[in-house]
Amino acid sequence: MRRKLGCLSLAGFVILLAIGAIPVDAGIRPSFSLDHCSWNATYIVLVQTTPRDGVFSVVESWKGDLKPRDSLEVPELKPNKDAVPISSYPKPQGFGSQDTQGISEQIPRQPVGSRMILFLKKKEEGGVASPSVGNTAGTRWEPANTWGGMKVSALWIDGEKSYCFVQWMNPGPSALSECLSFQTMSSDVAVFTARIQRVLQVQKHLAETMAMKNNPEVRADRLGRIALGDVWEAQREALGVLGKSGTVALPEILQVMDEPPVPYDGNVTIRAFVEAAGKDSGKLLHARLQQDLIYWKAVGPTLTPNWLDQLGEPGASLFVKFDETELLIRELDQEHYAPAAQTAAELRDFWVSQPLLYDPKWGERDLRNGGTALEMIRAESFELAKHCDNFVKHVATEKTHQRR
Repeated sequence: MRRKLGCLSLAGFVILLAIGAIPVDAGIRPSFSLDHCSWNATYIVLVQTTPRDGVFSVVESWKGDLKPRDSLEVPELKPNKDAVPISSYPKPQGFGSQDTQGISEQIPRQPVGSRMILFLKKKEEGGVASPSVGNTAGTRWEPANTWGGMKVSALWIDGEKSYCFVQWMNPGPSALSECLSFQTMSSDVAVFTARIQRVLQVQKHLAETMAMKNNPEVRADRLGRIALGDVWEAQREALGVLGKSGTVALPEILQVMDEPPVPYDGNVTIRAFVEAAGKDSGKLLHARLQQDLIYWKAVGPTLTPNWLDQLGEPGASLFVKFDETELLIRELDQEHYAPAAQTAAELRDFWVSQPLLYDPKWGERDLRNGGTALEMIRAESFELAKHCDNFVKHVATEKTHQRR
C-alpha cells in the first residue's frame, strides 16, 4: 500500500489523507509551491499588468538578469475574454468553498498596473535557451513548477494579499484563492517576498558550500546545517551531497535523523546514510534498527488509543520514528543483511503483541480504491509487521539455498 501516489513520502501522503476519504486514483491537481518555484526558477520578477493581456512589465528582478521596464509576454497567463478581477471572485475561498460557476479556476483579469510575481525559466529550443534581447522580444518562457504550468508558477497580488492556484480539496479543482505561507499561515505579500529572499539566500549558501573542496569536515558541517533547515529543496540537495561525501558526513546525517526538520523526507535521509556508510551500511542500519526496537518497547505499552493520529502529524516524534523504522527494515531487506533478521523478528513479535500497534483486521480491507485517513494509517501500521516478516523469511530462504 505504501507510496502508491508516486514519489510522495509518508509525510506528503498523510497530509493529503488528512482532509478525509481520498481515492488512491483520485485526481490530484497542481498547486502552487512558493519554495519549489523559488528554488527552480532561473528568473523571479515582480511585474505589473499592461493593457495587453498576457504581457507584463518588470518592476523588480530578484533572480536572473531581467531589468525594470523589460517586457515579458506569457501567453499562458492571458485571461479569457469573460474573466473577472480577483475582487469579483466567489467568497469565501479556501477549505469548504464552493464555486459552482468555475470562475476561480480561470486566470483573473486584474486592472492594468496590478502586480504579480512570476517564477520563470527560458524555454529551451533545440537544446539552447531562447534568446533575450533588449525588451526580451522573441523569448519564450516556461514555468518553474515542473507540474501544472504557468498557473502554478505565479502569485497574484490584490491589495496586500497574495493569491495562487491551489487544490484545497481532493478530489476537486485547482482554484485561485488566498495563498497561505505554511511557515506563518499568512497571505501577506511581505511574508511571501521575505520567504523568497530566504530561499534564495539558502540556495546561494548551498552553492558556495558545495564548491568547497579542500576541507571536507567543514563542508560536511555546513551541509548538515543546511539539511537541518526549513527549505525542503535545500535539505534534499544537501543530503544528496552528504551521501556522496563518505563517512565524514555520517555524524551530520545522523543528526538530521535525530533532530528531523519540518518538512522531512525520511527516504532521502536513509539513502544518504546508506551511500555515506558504504560497505558498512548494513551494520550501521542494523545498529539504528536496534535503537528503534528499544524505543518501541519503551513507548509501545504507554500509547493511548488515539496514537495513530500522530502518524498524520509530520514532525511528531512517533511519526518520524515510525517512518524511520519501516524504511530501515526495507533497506536491510534489500541489502540482504542477515545479521539484522533476529532484530526484525523481535520487532515483529513485539509489534503484533501490542493491540494498539497491530490488529490483523487492519490488513484485510482492500484500499486500492481509497479509504479514510485512519484506515490508510492503520494499514501502514499493519504493513510494518509484514515487512519484518518478509525480511525474516527472505533471510531464511537464502540460508537454505546456501546449505544446498
